Amino acid sequence: MISLSESQMLRFIDMLNGIENGDATAKSIKNDIKMLRKQPNSLQNRRKIKKLYEELDEIQYKPDYMCLVIDKDKDYWRARKGFKINGIKYVRLLGTNGGIKNSTIVFVSERLAPELRRRIDNGRKMDKELVPAKLEAYQALVCSASTPVPMPNGIAVVNDCVTHFKADVININDEKICDPVMELQENTDIELNESDGYGIMLPSLAKKWSDALHLDYLVSGVNTRFSWEKGMVFTFDFLDFADKVAGTRIIRDAWGNEVDLSNVELILTTSMLKLWDSYESCEEYVRNCIENGYTFGVTKTCPANLERERNLNYQFIQSYELDDEQVEELITPTINEIHDILSLDWRKSVLFLKGAGMSDESVDFIDSDFAKAIMVDRRMMNDPFVKKKIYALIKKRITDAKIGVIKVHGNYSIISGDPYSLCQSMFGLPVTGLLKAGEIYNKYWLDCGADKLACFRAPMTCHNNIRLMHVGKSEEMQYWYRYMTTCTILNSWDTATHALNGADKDGDLVLLTDNPVLVNNLRELPALMCVQRKARKIVPSEDDMIQANIDSFGDDIGKTTNRITSMFDVIAQFPKDSEEYRVLDYRIKCGQLYQQNAIDKAKGIIAKPMPREWYDRNANRSSEIEDEELRQFNLRILADKKPYFMRYIYPTMMKQYNTYISNTNKKAIREFRLTMDELLAKDEKDLSDTEREFIHYYYAKMPVGINDCVMNRICRRFEAEFDGYIARHGNDVEFDYNIMKSGQEYTQTQYNSIMRLYTAYNRRVQDYMQYAKKERLDEDECANQRMLMIQEFKCECQVVCSNKQQLCDILLDICYQKEGSKQFVWDLASEEIIENLLSHNNYEIAYPVRDDNGDVEFGGERFSFSIKRIGGEFDEHCAE
Repeated sequence: MISLSESQMLRFIDMLNGIENGDATAKSIKNDIKMLRKQPNSLQNRRKIKKLYEELDEIQYKPDYMCLVIDKDKDYWRARKGFKINGIKYVRLLGTNGGIKNSTIVFVSERLAPELRRRIDNGRKMDKELVPAKLEAYQALVCSASTPVPMPNGIAVVNDCVTHFKADVININDEKICDPVMELQENTDIELNESDGYGIMLPSLAKKWSDALHLDYLVSGVNTRFSWEKGMVFTFDFLDFADKVAGTRIIRDAWGNEVDLSNVELILTTSMLKLWDSYESCEEYVRNCIENGYTFGVTKTCPANLERERNLNYQFIQSYELDDEQVEELITPTINEIHDILSLDWRKSVLFLKGAGMSDESVDFIDSDFAKAIMVDRRMMNDPFVKKKIYALIKKRITDAKIGVIKVHGNYSIISGDPYSLCQSMFGLPVTGLLKAGEIYNKYWLDCGADKLACFRAPMTCHNNIRLMHVGKSEEMQYWYRYMTTCTILNSWDTATHALNGADKDGDLVLLTDNPVLVNNLRELPALMCVQRKARKIVPSEDDMIQANIDSFGDDIGKTTNRITSMFDVIAQFPKDSEEYRVLDYRIKCGQLYQQNAIDKAKGIIAKPMPREWYDRNANRSSEIEDEELRQFNLRILADKKPYFMRYIYPTMMKQYNTYISNTNKKAIREFRLTMDELLAKDEKDLSDTEREFIHYYYAKMPVGINDCVMNRICRRFEAEFDGYIARHGNDVEFDYNIMKSGQEYTQTQYNSIMRLYTAYNRRVQDYMQYAKKERLDEDECANQRMLMIQEFKCECQVVCSNKQQLCDILLDICYQKEGSKQFVWDLASEEIIENLLSHNNYEIAYPVRDDNGDVEFGGERFSFSIKRIGGEFDEHCAE
């Protein structure tokens, strides 16, 4: 079983099966179950709950939709003929972008397949030549998780805004047989699709959609889905522009037809509507969408506010050239934060676990978990389960810091082009935009008074991918961008999107920070422009689509990125003026090309992989390399080892390293009566030839790269600061778990029944974790499966004991009266635990608020704690 988010595909399936308002019905059933669980435990209530769960399963289970994981190509060709599961015959429908990376294809019941295909095609011109992989990706948009929103009052589709300017760039081309050719081109002509992936909507539509999404603010922008459509729509008053700047409300759309914008709420661009030219007009397109049951869907929204702090990752840091003092300045806030939470002060633990952004309104909606329990009753800090969870999270925070998860003043935001430029373009005016080259507009950073920001976007390859941006501040910008409060607007006149690894504006995020270490040490370099390949267009058949899937199976992006990171480790040992440094710098830059090639694979474009001799020792031993000097040079700069810090990302690598160090140390003691550390500490002139040779092979056979690249230095600094710290600070305090109970009596029969379920649950979780480890399942899949198991056991427990307070007390007595996992009770009864704690504490909860005069210092800021009464008969606020 897999869980699926709501999508246009599932809405189609419900529609064809005659299910109306499935989500609303499911919510209603869940509310009925919740009400029954508040009533006394009885056979009648247990039977009602069981029946309601059966109804819920019937609504939520979608037997017409299944995902098939392909192990072998020949199995896929066989599966395309159809197969049966539980009496239902399934046929291939499509492959999604995420699914294809994991060799997973969507199949649907043969009964619904023809109609689903017809609706997906949505009346398009079927004889139009297209790239099979791209068509598949466009079809798969119906499977994107989305929330339906009302139709706009009028839609227009306009041509993209394209600008031209001059800039310095580095071209990389691998079309020849030899290694890629890299060439600096100064002041060369650049063409930019300024509106690539975004459109604009009136504030009236933004309000309508904000209300439909239950947002308590006017949204700056939303990521949308419609037939063949994908992209961001930002809130910009184009009618105000029409009246004040253009002097007319008439434009020409993508088909050359005149459109009166007085009757339009939403403007899409041709880069958003992928198959716009498969229709004769916008009217024909919209008519087909309505006839086939499409609803506009929103996949994500710009937030109400941007965060104040975010974490870096190693890709953002690894290309910086920092000395020890600069490294220390960069990581000090993170070190201080970890020391703060190691004290196990309940207030600092709350700030660590729940964050600093709570308010009087939001505290009602935080998850009911052990962190909320601490906010209600600080005695919960003595709960062995809570303490263990906090220590586990602290250990994870330390491990994350070792791999570059470093706190900075900064935030992620969705990028937009300049909507002023787009409006000028669609009204036929000269395109100037409001932002100049090198500028961005971001209200958060404008309000902060920032002038210069470092701008990052993952995945990154080299320092050329980082941009120094200046904050636009004019009153004109503040007026026209007044609704775009939580996004980043890029200018129309520089190579920022090229530098940011080919960013577009269909929902891509950038991290902006004014951190002085990152801003002051940013080297402004030309953008890398990699050769663009195009796949052949055909009228795709089903066989073409299947072959396109097979060609795209797998994901080489991560491998390519890791090889580049290994090169940063290797380059750290060479002086900047050396040939080794120059060649490695060239290879690192070429990494962007090979990363792009890996991405293009999913689009059906066959491109070259990174040369094996750059990262594979055996490739340099082959007879193909006849030049011995070249062979030795390649071996000196070979990037065949992941850097030292990556041990904390890959458990098998950590085990390999620890085994190597242990075995080498034993051998050194056996041969020289010295530990390896003692041997390495000896003066060079005091080493014997045997010792010198031993040390040489110790480094040569080291399973990781241990050079002084910036990430290895950061990793070692955190090791020196925190390794062994938690083990030294783990004293237990007596804890009475009865503070979490309601005190309701229950029978021994109920206890025994729940105990059987508890035992079965633990056995099943253990079996699944062993299977997941053997099959190397990813974290998301494991978390998803665990959630399904929890829901299943929750239903079974509630059928045995319908009263939630009785069930909570039984689970607490099972889990807390003996050693073992207490996660079961928190998974199944966390809400009841919180309710019980509140009832024992006058229904009061403490939460942090930023306060310059507060008595709690955390993460470089001061806080005070406020008290709010929630639940029971209370709903008032007072300061502590």
